[in-house]
Amino acid sequence: MTSWLLNKITKQTVQRIAGIRLLLIAVLSSPFWTHASSDLKAQGAEVFQSRWVIPFLSSGSWGRGPHSNAESCTDCHKPGTNPFHPDKNVEEIQPFVLKIRNYNGTNGHKYYGNEISRFGITGKLAPEGAFILDWQKSKIGPYVIRYPSPQITNLKFGPLESGDALSIRLGRDLNAIGTLDSITASQLQELVNEQKKLGLNGRINYVLNPITKTKSIGRYGYKASSPSLFDQISKAFRDELGVTSDAYPINPCAAKPDVCSSLNTVGSLEISEDKIIALTTFIRNPKPQNPPEPDKRRSAGEDLFAKIGCNRCHRSDLYAASQYQADTKYDRPLYTDLLIHDMGIGLADGMKEFLAGPQDWRTPPLSGIKKHLNLGGTLLHDGRAQSIQEAILWHDGEAKDVRANYLSLNEDQKLLLEYFIEQL
Repeated sequence: MTSWLLNKITKQTVQRIAGIRLLLIAVLSSPFWTHASSDLKAQGAEVFQSRWVIPFLSSGSWGRGPHSNAESCTDCHKPGTNPFHPDKNVEEIQPFVLKIRNYNGTNGHKYYGNEISRFGITGKLAPEGAFILDWQKSKIGPYVIRYPSPQITNLKFGPLESGDALSIRLGRDLNAIGTLDSITASQLQELVNEQKKLGLNGRINYVLNPITKTKSIGRYGYKASSPSLFDQISKAFRDELGVTSDAYPINPCAAKPDVCSSLNTVGSLEISEDKIIALTTFIRNPKPQNPPEPDKRRSAGEDLFAKIGCNRCHRSDLYAASQYQADTKYDRPLYTDLLIHDMGIGLADGMKEFLAGPQDWRTPPLSGIKKHLNLGGTLLHDGRAQSIQEAILWHDGEAKDVRANYLSLNEDQKLLLEYFIEQL
């Protein structure tokens, strides 16, 4: 009975989501898109700020839990997410989540699924656990840089095993990430071929689209493991908020599935497709930004950006299509190639996500980084880099030559390069 029901849900979901994607394409090419986008964007802003609550226990948007790591999108995705002091406990380090995999880094943990959830339901289901961040020091040349070591406390449903992989992930400011769907497969394959000639091994992360059950290009997430913004948002609702949808109708609850099932009192559809589409539109259409003013320092920094090899992966010739940015005044370069690269053992997290191994990371878009940094945001997947310089120093693997080139610059040149990146 359960198998039949899940198959029925899956078929219905594939048909419904396929229809939504066709509708989105039609709407985005319509002359009425600007007005429709404005309305959807306003609705999406409301969804983004909504606070989700345990059903029947308080007022708000019902559907959160049974396990979760946040109450709202804004808990983790706030402009300029700051690092937190290492001795603060998990209740105070909201933008971080702790992902977990089994010993080979591929599957979710048998007790804790894909991440340690710090919220449960009082009196009914305990939180899975908590963690603190112990910041360690490393040295590259004359520079001392940091990295986080997660220390887990209060595990409720069973011990970890030797070799289980843990990875801190930092919720980022969402500015400028919503347009990656517009980059085509042919564009990415051209970049793969071009980089091979340069001795690089940039790769497309082909992933299983959980909605259509087909192989798709991964574009979103630190390891490019989500094929679309719609999928990334739907998955985040399930994993971070415990809110289910047509795309992800079942809450992960590895340790106590029967208890969790009995607590899912709202039903499988806790957020509608309409609300996810509205939120997708909101994220896809950030506040318009004017192009930077002509600046000699910026121009000199841009020359250095190309000279030391940054632009081989952080591409200045890859643009987001304007149809995804109805409210934006100009098409801006994304400064990414959307490919995964081996970034060296120093950034390895022990986890595999489709074709991306433990040392593989998607080239993050640099577009919009100015706003992120101005508000105190940190960089890299776990927030370890507190500056552009620290982020560059962590580049290894395929990018070790770029780091060596950076270290060979004099101090004035380094400042010019960092200034250019900080203005993007």
